[in-house]
Amino acid sequence: MKVEFIHDIACVWSALGYARFQRAAEEHRAGGGGLEVVFRPYQTAVSSAGTPPGRGHLRRGPAVLPEQIARAAAVDGLVLNLDRVVPAHTARAHRLIALAAACGAAEDMAARLYRAHFTDGLDVADADVLRDLASDIGVHWNDGERSRAEPARSVRAPGPQVPVFRFPDGTVLVGAVSLAALRSELRRASFNAVPA
Repeated sequence: MKVEFIHDIACVWSALGYARFQRAAEEHRAGGGGLEVVFRPYQTAVSSAGTPPGRGHLRRGPAVLPEQIARAAAVDGLVLNLDRVVPAHTARAHRLIALAAACGAAEDMAARLYRAHFTDGLDVADADVLRDLASDIGVHWNDGERSRAEPARSVRAPGPQVPVFRFPDGTVLVGAVSLAALRSELRRASFNAVPA
């Protein structure tokens, strides 16, 4: 079963949604369920390549204080240091996820990029930082080389915000939905999946 995840590394709601999805996916797989995650890039604050977009990580989603966001994330095991976030154009980071996907490491790469951006305060637009992060999970990356992987193209989300979880039957969950909702949808989609 394939689930598409439309997201942006610079979006705090994507980081929170992905942390919850990782837990639901781990439980689903532990129960014998098959799951492939397909990452689709979406840039919440598009600017010229290499130009930081500002505080895009807080642009979309409900109007809540950064402290409230950090507390909600902590419940899901995600440490957010929003005061350390380096505004970044994320096109390179999305290309790195596409490259990691070709190596079977997209999920680990996405998790590492979210942690680098929101916890460690690293610039996820910097080529040297990205090379180090790729190395952390065993992926060779050189921004000067053209990836053999499908290029990371930004997609349109089906609504005004990301993340978006798109299931095989067309069901779409939008936003940093609850862990319970993700678990339920994985069970339902798996039950309704047609064997290949």
